[in-house]
Amino acid sequence: MKRKSYLLFAILIAVGVIYSSCKKETASPQPDKPYVPVHQQNTAAGLGTTHGFPTGTQYSLPSYIHIIGSIRGGILGKSYDVDKDKYQGYFPYVQSEKSWTDYGTGTYINLYIKFYNSLATGVTLTIPGGLIFCDSLDIIDSIGIYQKGYIMQAVNIPIAAQDTAFAHILAYCLNLHLSPSNYNSVYYIGPITNNPELNQITTIMAPKQYPYGQEGSIQSIIWNVTDYGLTLDSANIAYLNSLP
Repeated sequence: MKRKSYLLFAILIAVGVIYSSCKKETASPQPDKPYVPVHQQNTAAGLGTTHGFPTGTQYSLPSYIHIIGSIRGGILGKSYDVDKDKYQGYFPYVQSEKSWTDYGTGTYINLYIKFYNSLATGVTLTIPGGLIFCDSLDIIDSIGIYQKGYIMQAVNIPIAAQDTAFAHILAYCLNLHLSPSNYNSVYYIGPITNNPELNQITTIMAPKQYPYGQEGSIQSIIWNVTDYGLTLDSANIAYLNSLP
């Protein structure tokens, strides 16, 4: 009697396994959808007071270009160096080894970057228009402390063979209500923006001269996009198109 019971039990298990296998074979596998944070779907992320990391294509330097130290902020109208007897910031006082060369245009963001060229020949490094530099304290969904920097037009930086270029890059502000760059701020390279309004500004200004003397008007247009939620109107577009 026990033998028959065991046999019946074994048959039931076998039937269950076969049925389960058939179900798996006939079912269409559904791949898991990748998780995309909401802020990565929002092209306003990281701009103005909108939380999140700016969207776009991450930019990387060529393999032969290296940044020495950190990307440091500065204060408009003042040099990168600080008074070591008065400085009370978080980072060690650093004496700059050479004079800094200015590149580009901007308002409240001053980026001091030492680019080293490891090649045996001189090169010209191009920082593309549309690139955003982010505050190192701006992590994931936080808003950060210091204003993000927007490179409106491409910047070309010549670097001699196996030498260092001391580049002071000016950038436009993307966060009206955050703090301007200063020696306490450390930046990192973010994405080339895919925000449609900023892209339109970048595209219009790409073939033009640097708009010296017009930075304030341009900054107001950028803040209209980033902080006031406005689109570029016909007057803004006409103004940008009118620049030489």
